[in-house]
Order: sequence, then C-alpha cells, then structure tokens
Amino acid sequence: MAASARALIMGKTSSFWAGYCDQLRKRPILTKAATGVVGSLIGDGVAQYSSSRSVSRSSNGPMFSYDAARAARLCGYSAVIGSPIGHYWFQFLDKCIFPNAMGHPMTAVVKTLLDQVIMAPAGIGLFFCAMSMLEGNSLQEAWASTKQKFAPTLKANYLLWPAANLVNFAFVPPAQRILYCNVVYIFWASYLSAMASKKGSSEDEMLLEPAYLAQKEL
Repeated sequence: MAASARALIMGKTSSFWAGYCDQLRKRPILTKAATGVVGSLIGDGVAQYSSSRSVSRSSNGPMFSYDAARAARLCGYSAVIGSPIGHYWFQFLDKCIFPNAMGHPMTAVVKTLLDQVIMAPAGIGLFFCAMSMLEGNSLQEAWASTKQKFAPTLKANYLLWPAANLVNFAFVPPAQRILYCNVVYIFWASYLSAMASKKGSSEDEMLLEPAYLAQKEL
C-alpha cells in the first residue's frame, strides 16, 4: 500500500515536472513569471505572518491581518518587471560570459560578480522605486524612499545572494535559474521575518517591505 502510494506520488511529481519543463521551452517568460508570482505569494505571506505575530506579541493586537494589496503589488512587479528582466539578464550572461565553458568554476565566479555589481544594485533601486509608486507615491517620494532603504538592503543582499548565485550559475540549468532564485527567496523572506521578530530593530523591519525585493528574480 505504502509502496503504491509512493509510486503514485513519484509519478505525479515526474509528470508535473515534465509539464513544467515543457512550458519553459514553449513559453519561457510566461512560465517564469508564473513561478515568480507563486514565490512572491509564499515569501510575502510568510513575511507578513511573522511580522504580524511580532507586532501582536508586543502590543496585544490582532494576531494576523493579511495585506492583500501589498501582495498584489509584489506579484504584479514580479510578473511584469522582475521575472522578464531576470530572464533576459541570465540569458545575456549565458550568451556573453564564456558561453563555451558554462560548467567552469571561473565562469560562475565572473557571472556572480557581474550580477552583484550591476544587477543587484540596479534591481534593488528599481524595485523600491516601482513599489513606492504602485502605493500611490510621487516619483520624488519614491526616490526618497529608495534612498532610505537602498544601503541596508544591499548589505543584506551581499550576505546571501553571492553564495546563492555561485550555486545557481555553477549547477542549475539555465532554464531553471529563476525557479531556483524563487525557492531561495522564500527561505530568505522567512529568515528576515524571524530575525525581525527576535530583534525588533527598525533596520530588520525595513528589509521586510515586501520581504526581499526583486533579487528573488534578478
């Protein structure tokens, strides 16, 4: 009985994965946008819940109130901006940076350096500016908000994403790289939420808006 159940689960999983890979070949941007939305929903949901629990314990307020508008803004950014940019950025790196030596360790190092020097700061700035404007703020207000949050967020980025992207560029097939980034993002959002809950510092709370920005895709 248990063996047949395992076989059924494995068969369903294999079928789902084959279908996902097929969609990646046929509709790469749309499929990556969909995985970005799923990753954003999960990561932001964990961040919201953990942050809400921290606030409720300190103020005896309601346990949890889900901010659907915040989640919608994050998902919209992920689908329309973050995932497509990530798709074309990874494609550019694969075509232009040692395309005939993709499995070489130095290739992964160079791609990671370029990603962190160019795309990380650009993605962070674009993310905060876009999210602020989606909240109804003016361009001037969005720029001020971005300047306030940029440095601590970039610092947090360098604690995780260089190592994560070394693994990404060294071992993950190009078609699955954004999926890998979204999986890392889910755990990273949870980590930031837990740290904010323990420390309660304003810098930690700032980094939870909404969780970890476009780096989940870029």
